[in-house]
Amino acid sequence: AGAIAGMPAASLVTPADVIKTRLQVVARAGQTTYTGVLDATRKIYAEEGFAAFWKGAVARMCRSSPQFGVTLVTYELLQRVFYIDFGGSRPTGSTSESLAAAPASQNPDHVGGYQVARPIFAGVESKFGLLLPRFSHS
Repeated sequence: AGAIAGMPAASLVTPADVIKTRLQVVARAGQTTYTGVLDATRKIYAEEGFAAFWKGAVARMCRSSPQFGVTLVTYELLQRVFYIDFGGSRPTGSTSESLAAAPASQNPDHVGGYQVARPIFAGVESKFGLLLPRFSHS
């Protein structure tokens, strides 16, 4: 999940990374100099076109996507091994409650639904302190 989420995350920030890199690099003789973010954006677009903002996007995705995946897996494993989250309390969303009381769907095409959503929302409530509305099944 982390690697898949890392692909768009890495590619969508590539224009900002191109601008940042151009601002950080000291210009050599004959190279364009930039005075700020807007100046760099205008000059890159005028001199190289829109495609210049996406230079290195594929390489960035190949590097960053596995990094996001490894980071997510490492966080989850450490949280379970030490059985504390980084706020200093026991992780309450790591285990789900028994779904024996959950009503089964009568629709054969219905996959998941209440049985899947209940532990997810219970985890969201306990992790982030949200108060979600309670509905009764009739």
